[in-house]
Amino acid sequence: MKEVRRWRRFVCNPRVKGQLLWAHKFLPRVNIVITDVSEKGIGFVSEWKLDEGPCELRVNSMPIFFVVIKHKGEAKVKGRKMYRYGIALRRKLHSVQVAQFRDARKAA
Repeated sequence: MKEVRRWRRFVCNPRVKGQLLWAHKFLPRVNIVITDVSEKGIGFVSEWKLDEGPCELRVNSMPIFFVVIKHKGEAKVKGRKMYRYGIALRRKLHSVQVAQFRDARKAA
């Protein structure tokens, strides 16, 4: 069955990294890799099994986003078990912010 989305999704450079605060019971900060972005949501992959619910997302040179982890699933990346999540943003991303996620360059 085809996946239906309300907002247009853009695939990100695999080097776009972020940090979630208060998304895990025992770890206050969890590093994530952002895979795709739309105006109202962000998809990411993590090595940790995270709790669904509200948390903060920090991405380099962006404001702090208050988000809610909504969906979760499992994926295999290079033979390793990873967890795939979708988060909903409280406010829509501006087109400039979407472009910054989409066109992010490799960090030095």
